[in-house]
Amino acid sequence: MLVVIRIGIYGYECTKEAILNGYIIVPLYTNYSDVRKLANDENYYHLTAFLELIDTNNLTVDEFIFDLEAVLSFAVQKDVLIRNKLNINECVTDLGDDYPLRLEGAGRRTSRTSVVTNDTISPDSRAIYIGLAMKALASNTSESKSFRKAFFKVNEVFKARQHFIDVSYYLLFSALESLCRSIKNDFASKNCAKPIMLVLNEYGFDIQETLLSKPHQSFMTYVHLRNALFHNGLLEKEVNTPSGETVIYRQSEFYSTFSRLIPLVILKYIDFDDGFIDWNGWVN
Repeated sequence: MLVVIRIGIYGYECTKEAILNGYIIVPLYTNYSDVRKLANDENYYHLTAFLELIDTNNLTVDEFIFDLEAVLSFAVQKDVLIRNKLNINECVTDLGDDYPLRLEGAGRRTSRTSVVTNDTISPDSRAIYIGLAMKALASNTSESKSFRKAFFKVNEVFKARQHFIDVSYYLLFSALESLCRSIKNDFASKNCAKPIMLVLNEYGFDIQETLLSKPHQSFMTYVHLRNALFHNGLLEKEVNTPSGETVIYRQSEFYSTFSRLIPLVILKYIDFDDGFIDWNGWVN
């Protein structure tokens, strides 16, 4: 007998059904403006969809939900919750009076833009992304384990109730470094830019190791800021250039660019490209 577990999804914006391997995401709204308004509420997680779970693909139900919450959250760059299993006598179109339609979410950060195109523009993009991301998280290779850690570090940045630029930069940089070192199997290079640049170049990003004329596209800018933060607890770095000039790189000037790059690296890793992503958008 086929057993389907139905669980509420809160704070996720979707209007199209996403059919995946062993599970389906069923939206409760067809109007994108309506569901986007609910998903962007900073005070509540509103019920916007249901998960119909048939096969957890060798994971426990709790493990599966933990991963899927993170995958959905990453797509929309805001915290998403999967909670409250329907009773056997309840259905999506006939909820019980005690079924929660919203959950408390005071301080929830919702200002970031989605990194995966919404389903009114590209009906299949979210489903394709979800399938690829869940597969990558479930893989058990050494490299995949590094990806898993990096993925959850990136998620912590936008899930935090309060933004601390030093903590966020640490999480993003360490996620990038550990992932790239694992991809290149290079855990010995003292200059972390070496393995990172190899990966970024292979992924096609418009960035060089050193490019003083365009510091946002010079990876050493981010290395300097990383060293200033990690070693001295500072949010700026004074650097002497080969011409004898002195430049000061400030975290406040470069954090935004860096924070846009890292989610794109994650999407490259899982081999997701729906044709709607501006891969140079991080630097524009």
